[in-house]
Amino acid sequence: MPQADYQVASWFLSKSLALSYFLAFLSLLPQALGLFGSQGLLSIDHLLNILDKELGAERFYHLPSVFWFFSGDSAIRGLCFLGMIASTLAFIGFSQSWMFLFCWLFYLSFVSCGQIFLGYQWDSLLLEFGFIGLFMAPWNWEWIPMGAHVLNPLILGCCWLLLFKLMFSSGIVKFTHKDPSWKNLTAMNYHYWTQPLPNPVAYFLHKSPEWVHKFSQLLLLFIELIVPFFIFFPGQIQVIAAALLILLQVLIFLTGNFAFFNIITVGLTFSIVPDNFWLLPMKSYLAPEMFSQEFSFGLLLVLTCANLFWLFKTTFEKSKVLDFLLPSMRVIYPFRISNPYGLFAVMTKHRPEIIMEGSNDGQNWMEYGFRYKPSLLTKSPPVVAPHQPRLDWQLWFASLERFEENLWLQNLIVRVFAESRDVQSILGEDPFGGKSPKYLRLLRYEYTFSDFKTLREKKQWWDRRLIEYYSPIFERDDFIE
Repeated sequence: MPQADYQVASWFLSKSLALSYFLAFLSLLPQALGLFGSQGLLSIDHLLNILDKELGAERFYHLPSVFWFFSGDSAIRGLCFLGMIASTLAFIGFSQSWMFLFCWLFYLSFVSCGQIFLGYQWDSLLLEFGFIGLFMAPWNWEWIPMGAHVLNPLILGCCWLLLFKLMFSSGIVKFTHKDPSWKNLTAMNYHYWTQPLPNPVAYFLHKSPEWVHKFSQLLLLFIELIVPFFIFFPGQIQVIAAALLILLQVLIFLTGNFAFFNIITVGLTFSIVPDNFWLLPMKSYLAPEMFSQEFSFGLLLVLTCANLFWLFKTTFEKSKVLDFLLPSMRVIYPFRISNPYGLFAVMTKHRPEIIMEGSNDGQNWMEYGFRYKPSLLTKSPPVVAPHQPRLDWQLWFASLERFEENLWLQNLIVRVFAESRDVQSILGEDPFGGKSPKYLRLLRYEYTFSDFKTLREKKQWWDRRLIEYYSPIFERDDFIE
């Protein structure tokens, strides 16, 4: 891999990583207290107080986080602001390695303590990409305005391997998990309306002819299973591979809301585009010399071996041959520097939704709305990416399980009864004007996209039917003294 052929890739990698960090912290900022604050759904301070007694000194290893030293509401919001500042400085080229270290440490702090709300694959992907980013520039305090350093071939190769692992793993799990819809080309019949947060384009694509669904699924599988191998063939083949990989990300972005996943993936994809493709004088933004950091090569070698392990483990899921290496993977797991991936291994084929209702007399119930997830039938599917409303996302997962498997929902009930402003800020329409009702309950509905006639005449995007009462009826006096 001639280094001179991929100098511009260095610029794209560093800028896309900095942008992804900024968007991740920016997305967390307005919902951080509602999720993790002292009056939030899963308080970080409460969690760490429990683990402090149970884990002792090992807590710093199992949950690496700066929140061990300060975990109040001001610290939570402050860490979001500091992450945004550090990522901005990294983007403009000021002390890039140090800024990426701060970003990685701050985001790892959230992921370590964020529990179910920060357990998504793009959270792990950002940290894994971010770890590689620690070696993209010298460890000094220089400022190269809007610039970047030419990367060592090993660092560039780690980015290529991460991109390959992400895409190929996402394709192969669709067959190792044996969901028949991926084999009989019916998965896309369900995807657009059952994905966590569809957008208006998804509504219309769902109405497409059958051949469109089959073709789009074949294209998806080709890009995820075949195209990743083109990554390692320098030249025009890489340009074709990059075009197809970016096409997939554009289609995903246009038809759904998947946070900052598309931005990270596109940034990694630009790393395989050789310099002769770019007609603009982008090399003027690069430091003229390639720096060397021999001490980092050992860490990157460990990362490479771990990525190869996850590739083989994902491909040969039922094989026991690699199980003896799993303890080694658990050693580095707390730091999220190498992770398995596999999006939509099993296609969801129905769309239950949890709806919360309140009442003051136990007879007349009024429905709470949500900002982004389907609730009111006339509410248009949102366009919200790269922001990720994590409560709305997690309610999608909870609706696929029983109430007993999602006891965090009791915390939601408690916070609504307590009139927590932080939690109210991440909810939607409140029929009680922020005041606590006497009773609360959760119901589960089955949602489907409405037909064109209903949308045209009633402005109604969704149809629904009641499936069951999802939770018991909760009374405020049982929770609030």
